[in-house]
Amino acid sequence: MCLINYKSQIPYLGKSQVILSYLQTKMFFYLSKILLFLIKPLVWVFLFLLAALFSKEENKIKKRVFIGFLVLFIVSNNFIVNEALLVYEDPSKTALDSSYEVGLVLGGFSEKDTNLNRAIFYDANDRLMQAIKAYKQGQIKKIMISSGSASVLHQELKEADAVSEYLKEIGIPDSNIIIENQSRNTHENIKFSQKKLDSLGIKSKVLIFSSAWQLPRVRLCLKNSMQADLFACDFLSDKKRDYSPSNLLVPTAAALSNTELLVKELVGYLFYWIKVL
Repeated sequence: MCLINYKSQIPYLGKSQVILSYLQTKMFFYLSKILLFLIKPLVWVFLFLLAALFSKEENKIKKRVFIGFLVLFIVSNNFIVNEALLVYEDPSKTALDSSYEVGLVLGGFSEKDTNLNRAIFYDANDRLMQAIKAYKQGQIKKIMISSGSASVLHQELKEADAVSEYLKEIGIPDSNIIIENQSRNTHENIKFSQKKLDSLGIKSKVLIFSSAWQLPRVRLCLKNSMQADLFACDFLSDKKRDYSPSNLLVPTAAALSNTELLVKELVGYLFYWIKVL
């Protein structure tokens, strides 16, 4: 099948650039899915223990088992993980002192459950709750949801569509809801939302609601883009440090989960930093 229509008024070079950009976007999307597996802390522990299993030298076996359990202790330690989150999370705004035309909620906190035929919500849904609160208090006039589908297999299920239906069910009129349902990552959230706002003639500063741990990446994506303030939600860190023996020494699944999320964010930040250079 021929991709180029030579009768088109668009130059060949322009089409080549469009195709290249499309392929790069697809490659970035699928590569990110592969990396999500490789950067999981438990995968690292498993690889060290697997290396020990296939080692023949006793010293190497001991060394690899020790490193494996040391990594497991660090990534599942509440105190260590909390200290890392305190450094990384972006506090930004946690209270509003002005009003905005649009409150932009970045996706990744829900999905459409086809069995229940409604949206179901995850831990990061605080960003939506804070946006609804700001809307009800008159601090934002419209709620914009930016999220397509991050699924490789079911890209027809758009998060923004499901959340829009939920907002209408709780009494928010359709005229005050804006949907951007094509983005699949934070970079596209900002890029496609800007295009949507431009098409609606909205030029005022936007208030972005997202998790404190995602905001460092959001700031990178905002460079040379939309004018926006950031509202931090869903903090994972706790400024009240806990020095109890159980918190200092006992591994927890919650800390392991937070480590996985933090590593993902750090890798994502690095990719986005390279992208905006």
